Amino acid sequence: MEAMKESWTDDRLNDLNGKVDAFRVETKTEFVAVRGEMRAGFDRIDKRFDKMEERFDRSDERFERLEIRGDERFERMGERFDQRLDSLNRMIILFSGGVCAALITALAGLVATQL
Repeated sequence: MEAMKESWTDDRLNDLNGKVDAFRVETKTEFVAVRGEMRAGFDRIDKRFDKMEERFDRSDERFERLEIRGDERFERMGERFDQRLDSLNRMIILFSGGVCAALITALAGLVATQL
């Protein structure tokens, strides 16, 4: 043990201290560079996300316009369906009335010929 203590002279400790300081400075410099690269990368990603948000906003606007147009089309289709249903109801009523009139006429003719 004592031999180890003797092998660490002041010059060697100063040399080690200088190496540790140099390593610390180099490490700090590298960390600063890595942080700068990361910030630049994140800035690029943020810009891409901003562009994507703009595209999504435009898509949302287009879907809203399509939804409004679709609603208008469904309203028009509903109106046309109502008109056609009204026409069908009138036709059924007229057909039923015609069938009833024909049956009454046939029955009256049958009664008239039997008397």
